[in-house]
Amino acid sequence: MKRFIALFLCVILLVFSVGCGKNEPVNSDEPSTTEGNIFDNPFDEDSTTTTTTTQTETTTKKAETTTKKETTTKEPVDTGIKSIKTKDYETSSATQTVYYPDNIDVVSKPYPVISWANGTMVTSGFYDKLLVEIAKGGYIVVACDESMSADGTAQIASIDFILSKNNDKNDIFYNKIDTNRIGVIGHSQGGRSSVNAAQTDSRIDCVVSIAGSNFDYEVEGLKTPTLFFAGTSDMIVSPKQWIEPAYDIAKGPAVYASLNGGIHTTCSTNPEKYSSYIIDWLDGWLKNDKSALNTFKDGGKLSKDNSWVDFKCKNI
Repeated sequence: MKRFIALFLCVILLVFSVGCGKNEPVNSDEPSTTEGNIFDNPFDEDSTTTTTTTQTETTTKKAETTTKKETTTKEPVDTGIKSIKTKDYETSSATQTVYYPDNIDVVSKPYPVISWANGTMVTSGFYDKLLVEIAKGGYIVVACDESMSADGTAQIASIDFILSKNNDKNDIFYNKIDTNRIGVIGHSQGGRSSVNAAQTDSRIDCVVSIAGSNFDYEVEGLKTPTLFFAGTSDMIVSPKQWIEPAYDIAKGPAVYASLNGGIHTTCSTNPEKYSSYIIDWLDGWLKNDKSALNTFKDGGKLSKDNSWVDFKCKNI
């Protein structure tokens, strides 16, 4: 039945997806009243099609005649975070953007690493504000520009990519990564990727799935601690049809909550609604912060937050 509904929704979305696939966050302080400006098909299981931005295509064309890595650095204003966009043919088949604290060169303590996966047909620039917020929590965030990520392989490749930098004496991330503390986060198809990656790669310690679209069979063996976030007004990935059932099936520690009035793209347009809870989840599992983990227990902060509804937790 789910597969029939999925196919039906895909047909509808294809008809109405004008202006889809844009990569930059909407410049608005208020949540949109529609489903946003992307076509995010969470139900495409085995697509091999990849859509990238014009900038990425240009970079790829320039790199085809050389094996050298191309790197650009961006410093968001007054965030305390830098980002590097790089394509390194020795370690990665796709462009990676790495967000990291700007004082990394003077801090001796290594940082936990977070691998991010995108929703369908968008790249990491669409989530720039959210990824900056996560990095500000004291994390190195690596985001692949793969736009069809469901099976988790691209997300695992991002982990391999950043860990290789930890061993490179000539790299800014040399000995700056805590290789034993790794989390994965994703949106929509990327949330699905995160769940699939966690069941494939034992290095992954925790998961955040935002509007993830996993089929039941993909969650049956999930034992990695997972935070499932939904939105009550999400018309692309229905919380009751997809996300809450995934929570119910998961075997390990898990939390489910739905943002009241949240739509499919709220994590991009209004990332502050998610970021503090995401950081608490990461801190709880990757930094052994028990007070942060208490946020997600019955009677904790999330369960009492009126902005979130249908709260559930288990095995916490």
